[in-house]
Amino acid sequence: MFKLFIGDRLFYKALLTLTVPLVLQQLITTSVQLIDNIMVGRLGESAISSVAVINQLQFVIILVFFGLMAGSGIFTSQYFGAKDFDKLAQTFRFKVIAGLFVAGVAVLILTVFGRHLVVVFTDTDETVASALSYLAIVKWGIFPLVLSIAISSTFRETGITRPLLYISTVAVLINTALNYVLIFGHFGAPQMGIEGAAIATVIARGIEFFLMFLFMMRKGQYFTSGIRRLFVIERSVLVGIIAMAIPLTLNEFMWSLGQTVFLHAYSTRGDSALAAMNMTNAISQLVFVTFAGIGTGVAVLVGNTLGKNELALAKQNAYKLAAFSVVVAILAGIGLFGLSFFILDLYAVSAATKSVAAFNIRVNAFFIPVFSLNVSLFFILRSGGDTRSTLLMDAVFMWVFVVPVALLLAYTTALPVTLMFLIVQSSDVPKAFIAISRFKKGHWIKNLAATPSDMLADHPPLPST
Repeated sequence: MFKLFIGDRLFYKALLTLTVPLVLQQLITTSVQLIDNIMVGRLGESAISSVAVINQLQFVIILVFFGLMAGSGIFTSQYFGAKDFDKLAQTFRFKVIAGLFVAGVAVLILTVFGRHLVVVFTDTDETVASALSYLAIVKWGIFPLVLSIAISSTFRETGITRPLLYISTVAVLINTALNYVLIFGHFGAPQMGIEGAAIATVIARGIEFFLMFLFMMRKGQYFTSGIRRLFVIERSVLVGIIAMAIPLTLNEFMWSLGQTVFLHAYSTRGDSALAAMNMTNAISQLVFVTFAGIGTGVAVLVGNTLGKNELALAKQNAYKLAAFSVVVAILAGIGLFGLSFFILDLYAVSAATKSVAAFNIRVNAFFIPVFSLNVSLFFILRSGGDTRSTLLMDAVFMWVFVVPVALLLAYTTALPVTLMFLIVQSSDVPKAFIAISRFKKGHWIKNLAATPSDMLADHPPLPST
C-alpha cells in the first residue's frame, strides 16, 4: 500500500532537482515581498490597506493570464516530452500574444474604472486616494510582468529552473533596495511613500523582463521565435490550446474573482481587517511557495511522461507527487505556526490588527496540508487536459458554495473577521474529497501531444452551474 505513495531515490532526485530551485526562487521573491510589505506597513494601516486592494485587482489580472498560459503550457510540457520542438515554439508564441492582450485590456480597465473598483473594498477617503496614486504607477508593470512569466514558465515546462532563480534574485533585491530608497527618502532621494513603492515595483519588473529576454536569447533555442513568426501558429495547435485555455481561463478568472469577493467580505469589518488580511497573505506566502514547486513538479514529471505515452508511469508518479506534497506541507505548516508568534511585531499597526493577523496565519498553518493536496491534484488533472474536473473542483465549487457563505457571513451576521476567515478556509476540506474523486476516475491520463487536432472532439463539455 505504502509503495504506491513512495518513490525511489531517482524519483526524488529528479523531483528535487526540478523543484528546489523554483521553491528557492519563490522563497526569495516572497521574502523580499514580505520586506516590502513591512516597509509599506511602516506607513500605517491606511497604506497597507491601499496596497492590499490594488494587489488583489492585479491578482485577478495575473490569474486570467495564467489561465490562458496554462492552456498553452500543458502542450508545452507534452511537446517537450515528445521532442516536437516546432510545436513547442508555437505554444510560446501563444503565451506572448495572450500576455500582451491581457496586459493591454487590464491597463485600460484599471485606468477607466480604477476608482470604481477601489471603492468596492473601502470608502475611507485617505485609503482610496492612496490606492489610486499607487495604481496610477504600478499598473504599467503589468506589461513586463506577463512577458517575464511567459518566458519563465516555458523554461520551467522544459525542465530548466536554476537560472530563473538567479534572475528573480537580482530583480527582487533591486526592488527591495529601491523601496528602501524611494519610500523613506534615503541617499538624497525624495521621500515618496507609497508612490515610491510603486515606482520600485515597475523598475524591478522591467529589469526582470530584460534579464529573462537575454537568457531566452542564449538558452531558449527550443522556443525562441523572431517577431515575424510571432503569429505563425498551426491551426491544429491553436485549436488545441484554445480548447484547453477557455475552461482554464474561466476557472482562473472565477477563482480569482471569488478571492476578491472574500476580501470584499472581510473589508466589511473595516480597514483594520483589510490590513490584517494583507499581512496574513504576505506572511503565509513564505510557506505557500511549496505549492509553486509542487505544481511545476507535476506539470513536468507527469506532463512529460504523458507526452512520451508512458501512461502507467505518469499515474504512478502522480500518486507519489500528491503524497510528497502533503508531507512537505505538514512541515511547512509547523514553521508557519511558529512564525505567527513574533513576525507581526515588525509591523507598525495596532495590537488588534496584529491579533487578527496572528489568528488567521495559524488557521492557514493548520489547513496547509489540505491546500497543498488540492493544488497537487489540480495540476495532475490539468497536466492531462482534464479541465472539466479542475473547473468543477475549483471555480464551480467556490461560486456554488463558498462565495455565498462568505457573503452571508458578511451581511447577515456580526461574526468577527477571524471566524469568517476560519469558515472560508475550512471549505478546502470538502473540496479535497471532490478532487480525490476526480483524480481516481483517471480522465486525466491522456497523451495530448499525439493528437492535438482532436482536442475539440475529445474536450468534455463544461459542467452546468
